[in-house]
Amino acid sequence: MKISKVLIAGVSAPLLIAFLIPAPKTWAADCTKACLGVAVENGQIVVSGQKGNGPKSKKVATVVKKVTAIQKSVPKKPVVKRFVLKQPSAVVATKKPVVKRKPAVKKTKAVAKKSTAATSIADRLTKLLPTGGVAYQPAFEPLVHVPVVFWCDLPKIFSTRFNIVGEVVDVTLRPSFSWSFGDGSVMQSTDPGAPYPAGSIQHAYLQEGTYLVTLLATWGGTWSNQGTIRAVTGQIKTIRVATVKVVSAPTMFVQ
Repeated sequence: MKISKVLIAGVSAPLLIAFLIPAPKTWAADCTKACLGVAVENGQIVVSGQKGNGPKSKKVATVVKKVTAIQKSVPKKPVVKRFVLKQPSAVVATKKPVVKRKPAVKKTKAVAKKSTAATSIADRLTKLLPTGGVAYQPAFEPLVHVPVVFWCDLPKIFSTRFNIVGEVVDVTLRPSFSWSFGDGSVMQSTDPGAPYPAGSIQHAYLQEGTYLVTLLATWGGTWSNQGTIRAVTGQIKTIRVATVKVVSAPTMFVQ
């Protein structure tokens, strides 16, 4: 956990950063065209979306082209006999011409293959939750037996909208508050409180001293898409603290 100091309403108060109640990310069980999921992680809203089935190859019709065999015959040339008179007893005949034939063209197949890919779109968007600290009045050394007014600057409701993979997701979160005033007294509320005179979170200390006031805010809520409402996965709990020094004030009754 990381601790830092913030200055609220003139009061220096250490701030304890949010911690997460882990929860696995889940998709909407009835998703058809788009799978969506909303969770709260590490102090932020996380929206995940996916469309499509991923890359797949699909064969289409095969195209076959046939080439017809061509075979031609060369006509025979007439045989011509020639006689040469040399000697009365000797006759020479010429050779027959050789007929050449062209080789037949074999059948060939031209196969054309095509592949198509199914589109797949995925995205992940995040948005931080509101942050705030604890303030109180009177801001300087409240008195014993006098109510101290506390509040924090967190909203009662937080709504936001996401546009992801062509879908609109509306998220609504609400905090609940647990106040611990440092003297053993605690208070539960859904109200973040307010300054005087509208403040509903008040506590009076019976003894002087320095007290550590702790505010635990628990975030949870719902999200909706196309009219269907589902619960957000997980919860975020944030702790904020403030130090209050309470003093006594001797009084004197005068007649």
